Amino acid sequence: MTRFADPQLAALSILRAAAPGVAFGTKAVDEYPDGGAPGLPYVQVRAGAAAVRWPVAAVAPLRIVAWADTGAAATALAWQLHGVLLDFRHGRDIRSFAPELGPLPAADPDTSRPLCSFSVLARLRPQR
Repeated sequence: MTRFADPQLAALSILRAAAPGVAFGTKAVDEYPDGGAPGLPYVQVRAGAAAVRWPVAAVAPLRIVAWADTGAAATALAWQLHGVLLDFRHGRDIRSFAPELGPLPAADPDTSRPLCSFSVLARLRPQR
C-alpha cells in the first residue's frame, strides 16, 4: 500500500530549519486563547486536501501566512520562505514545491496586524 507523509508537518520541518528565530504553527494568530499567541514574527502553515494521482503521485496545496510587526517585515519573511520552498528538492517526504499564488501583503481582518500570505503546491514522495 502506498502512503504519503503529512504535507503540513513536512513543510513545517523545512521552514523551521530555514528560519530558526521565527515561531511556526498551524493556527492563525487570532485562534490562540487570549495571551497564548506566540510572539511575532509568526508563520502559520496549513495544508488543503491532497489529490492522489495513479499510480504513485500526490500533491497537496499549502497556504503560508506570515505575521510581523510591520508590513515590510511580513512581506520580507513571506518572500524568504517562498524562496526556501521553491528551491527545495528531493526530501524524504516532499519531492518539491510549485508556486501557486502570492506572496500577497495584507492586514489581518481580525487583528489588523500586518501579514503576507502565499500558496504553494507540495509534490509528495510516496512512503512504503
